[in-house]
Amino acid sequence: MKEGGDEDRSGVANSNSSTGKGHRNGNCRPITDDCFPSITTLSQAKEEIRRLREELDALSCDEHRQHTPSPNGNSTNAITPPKKKIEGGRAAVMARAPAEQDYVKTTIPKPKSVRDIINKAIQSNTLFRACSEEELVDLVDAFKSAEFPKAATVIRQGDEGEDFYVVEKGSLEIFVNVDSCSGKELKVGVPYLPGSAFGELALMYGSARAATIRATQDCKLWSIGRTAFRAITSQHKLKRTQMHLQFLRDVKIGDNVLGEVLSPEDINAMALATQKDSFAKGDVIVREGERGDIFYLIESGTVEVYKKGEKEEQPVASLSSGNFFGEKALLSEDVRRATCIASSDVKCLYLMREDFDLMLGSLQDLLDGKRGGVARRDNSRSDDIVASVLGGKVGNASTGNKNATTNTKGEMAAVAAKGNGNQTTVKYDLADLETKQTLGVGAFGRVKLVQATDAMGKKRSYALKCLAKTSIVENGLQDHVLNEKLIMEELDHPFILTFHCAIQNTRHIYFLLEVLEGGELFKFLRAENQFPEAWSRFYAASVVLAFCEIHARKIAYRDLKPENLVMDSDGYLKLVDFGLAKKVGAHGGKLWTLCGTPDYLAPEVILNEGHDWAVDYWALGVLVYEMTAGIPPFYADDPMEIYEKILSGHVAIPSHFSRGMADLVKKLLRTYQSKRLGRTKGGCAGIMKHRFFSGMDWAALTKRDMDVPIKPSSDLNRNFDFFPEQSEDVVGESLWTPIL
Repeated sequence: MKEGGDEDRSGVANSNSSTGKGHRNGNCRPITDDCFPSITTLSQAKEEIRRLREELDALSCDEHRQHTPSPNGNSTNAITPPKKKIEGGRAAVMARAPAEQDYVKTTIPKPKSVRDIINKAIQSNTLFRACSEEELVDLVDAFKSAEFPKAATVIRQGDEGEDFYVVEKGSLEIFVNVDSCSGKELKVGVPYLPGSAFGELALMYGSARAATIRATQDCKLWSIGRTAFRAITSQHKLKRTQMHLQFLRDVKIGDNVLGEVLSPEDINAMALATQKDSFAKGDVIVREGERGDIFYLIESGTVEVYKKGEKEEQPVASLSSGNFFGEKALLSEDVRRATCIASSDVKCLYLMREDFDLMLGSLQDLLDGKRGGVARRDNSRSDDIVASVLGGKVGNASTGNKNATTNTKGEMAAVAAKGNGNQTTVKYDLADLETKQTLGVGAFGRVKLVQATDAMGKKRSYALKCLAKTSIVENGLQDHVLNEKLIMEELDHPFILTFHCAIQNTRHIYFLLEVLEGGELFKFLRAENQFPEAWSRFYAASVVLAFCEIHARKIAYRDLKPENLVMDSDGYLKLVDFGLAKKVGAHGGKLWTLCGTPDYLAPEVILNEGHDWAVDYWALGVLVYEMTAGIPPFYADDPMEIYEKILSGHVAIPSHFSRGMADLVKKLLRTYQSKRLGRTKGGCAGIMKHRFFSGMDWAALTKRDMDVPIKPSSDLNRNFDFFPEQSEDVVGESLWTPIL
């Protein structure tokens, strides 16, 4: 066990991972063209932009340095002294898919030559990789034209991006501001010419543009905005998902119709395990007499069925969209009884028996009503799963509702919430809370350390998350905040932050939370650089147990990272910040909001394919890797490069990883959700039984009866950064008064 409390391990508990951006100040220096290498290719330009970003972080000076008064009142060229570097956490990103009724597709007329240019540009782009032909047609339809005269700025560095551009005619250059003092720009890379495209990150979420794009000739561009892109792709994929689910419900095997004998969760899992294939007219899909283990569903096109011995080799049946064949292959290795040939171009869904068994177990058992024990289902509570792994009973980790201590003084009474993690929940008025200090500052407010006197007259400490109503309303996040509250009060586990109650006044919504005095795991990881495998195993196991509880309730957490794992005073981890968590319910068991932290995004989130809690198991793989290697597996300075690495499907395993850890990471970082450990049969129990966790005393961990790797300092000031206090009056009043 390592003692915590070094100054460079200062952490912020429950701060929504938004405690400010890291920066490094240095002296301004003259920048001339000969300071930079010759750049002639796009790859060189990308590398130069990455280098310049680092340079920009290092360059910071007083913008009025020519007129800064000295202590004696005279003007001087002195610059502001460098400040201490701040180790800030990585911010999450979010871009909600517009509701179907919120977006009406608009078709912009354009000649075939322009459509061809746009088609060629987008088909080679990472973000369009998962788009069907129908999606691509609608996307091209939605591109709108814009003309820019010579010297006009199309994109300005630092502005928030919204549009992705394709060049029809003209030429544009890339410029990077390399000196914040003088405004000096450096031209980088090669020009954007007809057929080029740029600005794709804006299609994912709003972020600051990394460079300025300026026309060097009169230009005509075609662009599509993020709202249109995400609406079109989400709507197509949602409709396709619903169609596939109905196809699967209608499948009949013997006397059983799958939709009548399988649960909606099972049907969703089947859909998740299906893959796509295409066949040209005349292709033989299956041949009579061959052995097969693949089941086919026709999405579009027609298939003719032939049997040997039939007169004149005429088809005995013709199949079309929604029809299926080879269904017996899901039960056992099937000897094909007919030949199926594509009579037109055909698109099929297919499901291999191996993948079905991995996801759901034996189909015959499901048809017979044998659904297995708690380890078989992935919606079992964490206590049950631990018991199944150990082959016996364990003490309850979560105790449900407790007798709440009630203080309901004044008009702004708090609403009592469900207890969790063996802790008593309380409810207080604002007047009962005494503010001690600010623990962290986030995008919509701050987290404060407060104290209250309980019914026995004893002072108790809590964390008070203060969310400014005006900021919430301005950003349209009212439902988002209320959803966070509902999820937190539902969860009940020793490794999940305890939510006590919600309070409001005209300026803020307040969440009264358990105070975690140990600091973020992120701070300790940065101080250590990397953890020994034993430490990574301990912390990963705590996350797995928390996920057992969360996923049992069909909740996708969606923002796992070291910044959201905070230690209590005993050194045990708690999962915090449920701002991006969401229940998986309608829409075929999928969620469509792009959200999470770039290093931790799963492929299905990047490609807007719809996702569920399988994204959490992907993030768990990233976390285990980062804790033990010191960096995430897909690290890059440029966000699009991160996403390209994630979608490549390649994970470079460090040589110091044990075989067990390497195998766990690979199985968690499976591109296909249906093959990802944790989302497969058994759920969390499958992870707990993996050899990497061999020897882990799950019962002792559940009871918090183990030696912890790091024992945090008991000095609160060492575990928290300093933030100046702010008056409540700084935040404006709001008419929004939700029912809490």
